[in-house]
Amino acid sequence: MKSKFEAFKLKNLSILIEAVSQKYRTYGPVAKDGEHAFEIIEPESKLYLGCAVTMLPAKYILQPVWQDLFSFKLGDGFQIEEPRLDEKLAIFGISPCDVNALLALDQVFGGKFVDPYYWKRRENTLIIAANCTEVASESFCTSWNTGPELHSNYDLLLTELSDGYLLEIGSLEGENVIVGLNLIKATQADLNEKMARLDSARTNAKKKLPVAPDDLHQFFRERFDHPAWVPNSDVCFSCGNCTIVCPTCYCFDIRDEIMPSRSTGVRRSEWDSCQLLEFAEVGFGANFRRLRIDRFKHRTIHKLSWMKQQYGLTGCVGCGRCVRWCPSWPERRGRLTSLADPVEIIADLMEPLDKYGTAEISRGEAA
Repeated sequence: MKSKFEAFKLKNLSILIEAVSQKYRTYGPVAKDGEHAFEIIEPESKLYLGCAVTMLPAKYILQPVWQDLFSFKLGDGFQIEEPRLDEKLAIFGISPCDVNALLALDQVFGGKFVDPYYWKRRENTLIIAANCTEVASESFCTSWNTGPELHSNYDLLLTELSDGYLLEIGSLEGENVIVGLNLIKATQADLNEKMARLDSARTNAKKKLPVAPDDLHQFFRERFDHPAWVPNSDVCFSCGNCTIVCPTCYCFDIRDEIMPSRSTGVRRSEWDSCQLLEFAEVGFGANFRRLRIDRFKHRTIHKLSWMKQQYGLTGCVGCGRCVRWCPSWPERRGRLTSLADPVEIIADLMEPLDKYGTAEISRGEAA
């Protein structure tokens, strides 16, 4: 939905946070241990909205790392009890790339097979997005057109100005939140400053995909056996960090936990990662992606190509979390790259074959 309501000027965020918190359990990006994380906020909370690339994306609010699907009890028949999911939620300060990531998850969890746990939370969630007035060094959202500006799919939209915030309304639910706040209307100068700040953010964004997004499917088809996969995957830790922090990764496992009484228990889901050795393991020890190179290629190509073939939306929004939280990142800090960096992987695959001599694809077991 494109904003069709008036824009307002907001001097500080506390009045809006208080109005939202009265009706919703509200999460926002705050400083934590030198980084930023989405946590429950109060009106006095100090939010970081400049370019809040939080370690975990906002998806964890809708698809928790661990969640009880239902508890069960044996005795007089088989009884189950499901958790209540009708709580009103609000995500305050979510960036444009993370909103686009939620749109991708909507296709996964709300398409052919509906995940009621995700979808119930999604329907009860107010989106208060914040345009990015700068782009993080590891981000390449401009290549996907997923940032720094959001044009739709929000209830409220904030843009930081030199003397406050521009507040735009994108839905009736968003409009209802600010009723009674006596906000002043934004001026044309405020709107002009917004556009100038976002133009500057786009101009200063240096990291770009070297291949046009629409050409990536054919690009990977032609380079599926390129020798450049070998040196990257051979030194990958296969730790799964790149997938855990990714805002569009959606894989999870389900386990049953039986209490000592053997008459009660709980069924839980927990995030899983295609980069872990056990992920593709099936009965009798067979494993469809036992080799590390197979897992490395799967994650890259699924993100950048296959997910769009499946769901119509890209599995990468250019947030740069996989770059920043890959364990190889500290060693390469300053070069704006890591082993998980899609931009660098594509650049390596564009190198001529003779650069890699007679290198053969490793067939060794994963660490």
